[in-house]
Amino acid sequence: MHRQPSGHDHLERAGDVLGARYRLDAILGRGGQGAIYRATDLRDGDRVAIKVLPREATPDAIERMFREAFIMSQLHGTAAVRVLHQVRTEGGTAIVMELLEGEDLEDLARRYTAHDVPMPIDLVVRLLGPIVATLDAAHDRGIIHRDVKPGNVFVLDSTTGDVRLLDFGFAKLTSAIGITKPEELAGTPSFIAPELWSAGARAADSRCDVYSLAVLVFRLLGGRHPFEGTLLDIMRDATSAPRPSLHVLRSELSPCVDDWARQALAIRPDERFARVGAMWAALLSSLA
Repeated sequence: MHRQPSGHDHLERAGDVLGARYRLDAILGRGGQGAIYRATDLRDGDRVAIKVLPREATPDAIERMFREAFIMSQLHGTAAVRVLHQVRTEGGTAIVMELLEGEDLEDLARRYTAHDVPMPIDLVVRLLGPIVATLDAAHDRGIIHRDVKPGNVFVLDSTTGDVRLLDFGFAKLTSAIGITKPEELAGTPSFIAPELWSAGARAADSRCDVYSLAVLVFRLLGGRHPFEGTLLDIMRDATSAPRPSLHVLRSELSPCVDDWARQALAIRPDERFARVGAMWAALLSSLA
């Protein structure tokens, strides 16, 4: 007999069954928007991942989750994580996704940093190429990710470049009314574009994803973020400081990679690459 959802905390719900179909087996991760579980589809026997909101979730949180599912469905065929089903029951609101086996790009990058060696250029290109294509496809559909970072890139197979772009929970859908308040920030400090520090969510467009992806590239190739320190340090330097040199951090790179970094990380969005694909093509040229 299936155990029905009980009153215990939503982060400790292994064994609960959602929608009379999905059994929550073990928690995989948790965050401000809920928890992600490894689960079993009792109808088909498939292993899946389920993102579950707490029962006391606000209407805004529920709307954000179903908007996330809609966005991922719009990106079918790209490297966006695949959404399989949506569930809304008394036991909680959830989206069912493909179960991923591997590691996120942050963990992979830390292994190289721990050994004080740079990530191979060909590996960076192989892993990020599909992410570039996915972001370009998202931007064409009016979707701004707003939280591009290594922890949101999942590596299934580094030898083939099989990756997934995760967490569209804070994505901006330009065709819909915004959920994030205009003055609020969405994202991770080291990856937040300069214009967002002052103008907030209202300023988010595709160029903020260009900036975030450029920070990610810098992190992988240079072994560090372009701007580090306290939150105040990062905000101050991102919005006013000269852009650091990748060539100095990694002498095997051509000096022209710094021209790329200055444009990709430009303080003013109108001086930045307008599209992720254009930024990527310029990077590949500089690496060649």
